[in-house]
Amino acid sequence: MDTTARILIVEDEPILALELKEDLVDLGFTVLEILADADMVLHTFLKSKPNVVLMDIKLHGFRDGIDAASQIRAFYKTPIVFISSYPEKEVGERLTRTAPYAYVQKPYELNHLKEVLNSILLAQA
Repeated sequence: MDTTARILIVEDEPILALELKEDLVDLGFTVLEILADADMVLHTFLKSKPNVVLMDIKLHGFRDGIDAASQIRAFYKTPIVFISSYPEKEVGERLTRTAPYAYVQKPYELNHLKEVLNSILLAQA
């Protein structure tokens, strides 16, 4: 399987973000950038042009990850995978409006995350 997805990580907890980056790089994925501020997501997205966005919900800035995903979704169909500690049912209605590819609960299970990303690559092939 070709694991050349270019991933943008949007995560406000530095240790978690670095761990996620290391896990993804170990799996063969390319991590373009790590962001913690929801207000910077669209700008960075347009600059880096990722294949996939891994998005936390709680972020720095005036917006949250769902707001940032909505900005992307207004113009692009790039798959967004939410990775968050919020129970999905708490944010389900707002999430639905962003048409996420998947929702992964923290702490994430690496094999599950890998399966999600590989299914995105298969769909993009």
